[in-house]
Amino acid sequence: MIAGGYVFGAGVLGGGLGGSAPHEEKTRPAAAPVPATELTAPLNSKGFACYDTQDSPTTVQSCYRTESDGTRLTVRIASGSDDEAALVDVDAAPPAGVRGQLRPAGDAVSPVREVVEVVGKPLLGQEYAGLPTFDDGVDRATHLSWGVVSFSAHPEAATASFTRSGAPTMPGGTDFQKDPAAMAAPLGKAGYECDASSCTATSSAYDVRARFSATEVTVSAIHYDGKVKVTDAELRRRYGDLLRQVADEKGNAAARRWIDGHLKPQHGFVEGDVGGLHLAVVRTGEGDGQLTVTPVLTRSR
Repeated sequence: MIAGGYVFGAGVLGGGLGGSAPHEEKTRPAAAPVPATELTAPLNSKGFACYDTQDSPTTVQSCYRTESDGTRLTVRIASGSDDEAALVDVDAAPPAGVRGQLRPAGDAVSPVREVVEVVGKPLLGQEYAGLPTFDDGVDRATHLSWGVVSFSAHPEAATASFTRSGAPTMPGGTDFQKDPAAMAAPLGKAGYECDASSCTATSSAYDVRARFSATEVTVSAIHYDGKVKVTDAELRRRYGDLLRQVADEKGNAAARRWIDGHLKPQHGFVEGDVGGLHLAVVRTGEGDGQLTVTPVLTRSR
């Protein structure tokens, strides 16, 4: 599941970058380096929530926004030792549902097109004019003096990547410190029936299930047909049960504070990075809810 562009082709697009031959020298100068804050500030103004995902060895900031149709947007900005934005990955993923429930597909192309303009103009300067229009069906890479810009645009999922020459690679996530069985075992003493990688609550008015793997844990609560909706109090309790298995005391407290402010996401989904963990909350109109936790930068979208 997470962010990045794909290189399907190469070539210089648009006029003004040199002659018409695809391998001719480009004449526009590369843009001046841009601090990451000059990208996160306009993203925040566009409704994104930005987080300091990783401080070292590569600094990574992540910005998230959920569209009204449920499409999930992620923008990751990696900075080199000079604290200047060197790699920006933009990803639009389909809407998320509880326990993998399918939701109607949204529009991935339009929001990525918006982000391409927001981050592309400051990153590329004059060279921005050499990019193709980000439209449905575009799969290509554009080589500029600044670096390489790659687009992949399709209705339900779209990506864009800006990679400055000499940029570091985007870091990847790690496994949890405990194996799945060790995370599941304590819930067996807290009102759940567990095996090596899953648990089911035995004394709840709702269908409550937890799942554990080396890189992702989830807990969900669904109401039974004809029964009352899942309450905020029930979700707080179940989310807390899960967080105690993957976070230390300080991280658990920070994560629970974040969850308290995001129990009812505006468009049914919200995500953020807290204390080395990536938290994603799904909530349906019927009150059903799910928390998914991964180590930050783990590609599980």
